[in-house]
Amino acid sequence: MSRKTQLDAMLADSQRYEAKRLEVDAWLHRMESRLERMGAVGHTADVLEAQLRDQKAFHAELHQYKHHMDLFSQLTQKLIAVYQQDDTTRVKKMTEMVNQRYQNLNASIVNRGKLLQSAMNSLHTFDRSLDKFLAWLSEAESSMEAVEADAERSAQRRDRDGTANGTVNGTGLQHQHQRQLKVGLASAPVAE
Repeated sequence: MSRKTQLDAMLADSQRYEAKRLEVDAWLHRMESRLERMGAVGHTADVLEAQLRDQKAFHAELHQYKHHMDLFSQLTQKLIAVYQQDDTTRVKKMTEMVNQRYQNLNASIVNRGKLLQSAMNSLHTFDRSLDKFLAWLSEAESSMEAVEADAERSAQRRDRDGTANGTVNGTGLQHQHQRQLKVGLASAPVAE
């Protein structure tokens, strides 16, 4: 093969490589921007559920694009293998950088998924704890109402018993006063 034919083939392979690198780079840039816009982990169930859906969709898209990353790596390997005599260090470095960006994206979205799942678990744990606390509070409230009702009934009984005893005692005192009055009248000297 002549050097010109070899250089033409190298140019065509380099152009394919560069086109694929630009495509992958644009996709990576879009995904990195999207990841940055995801924001902080939410604190409410509805926000966390939406964030988990976004995270899963992002991770699925990342996984689907893996095929393109593999094609890009194969293209790089082909360039390196076919053009061993030429300097391919720039191609290797660019490919390593692209692969590193992809791995960073993957690691970041996996970590985000763990954070979101942890936040969701914490929220569920909090909800269960809150439910238990509210059940306890309701039970304590019912117990307090029962104690208050018993105390009120006891107070009413004491009042009733006190009034009844007071009436009996009052009537007894009245009868005692009447007897003393009769005795006093009977023993009083009679005026003639």
